[in-house]
Amino acid sequence: MKKRIFLAGLATAFMIAACNKDKRNASEVPSGDPVKTTLDPAPKTNKFNPENVPVSDKELGSFPYIVLPQGYANVSQNPISDMDKAYFWSGDHFEQPEGKVFFSRVKAEEGKVFSEPELLKGLGESIASLGGVKISEGKIPADIADGIDEANKVKYVSGYGFIGYAVTTTYLIRRSDRNIWIQMTPTDDGASIGWMILETKPQN
Repeated sequence: MKKRIFLAGLATAFMIAACNKDKRNASEVPSGDPVKTTLDPAPKTNKFNPENVPVSDKELGSFPYIVLPQGYANVSQNPISDMDKAYFWSGDHFEQPEGKVFFSRVKAEEGKVFSEPELLKGLGESIASLGGVKISEGKIPADIADGIDEANKVKYVSGYGFIGYAVTTTYLIRRSDRNIWIQMTPTDDGASIGWMILETKPQN
């Protein structure tokens, strides 16, 4: 009986000692700023800057420079504007360069079945051969696409394609004295794309 009382007392003593130790450890935690349980917001990425695109010195040929894949042709006989602006999607905003503007719809020639992937791939290869870089590929939010100046959109309607609703792909050929912007967007007929090329005025 005495042995059981002794063991019970000993267990109680250990529990009291452990509790006092926990209290001392808690009091030793330094006061200050609470520990963060969430990450800080990621820093905002910088907007696209044409100056970050490598300069190309590839031979260009004659404006508008880009060769269509075999079996495809421009179907819009639009005049080339010597000086105007156009809207080119950079992935987070519209660039609005000014310069010489070419624009057209592209369709398959007679006897050729239209293939959007084939056409876009061929154009991309042609642009890359001139030192061009793809800077954006994706659907532009419709509310942002609606921000294109209405008169500009009407003037270059065959070049803009179904912008804001179809995927738009933008390239840039950066030269030492000028920039050449290329943009293509499928139309809503499922059998053509709209594309436009703008070359800024060479800098002296």
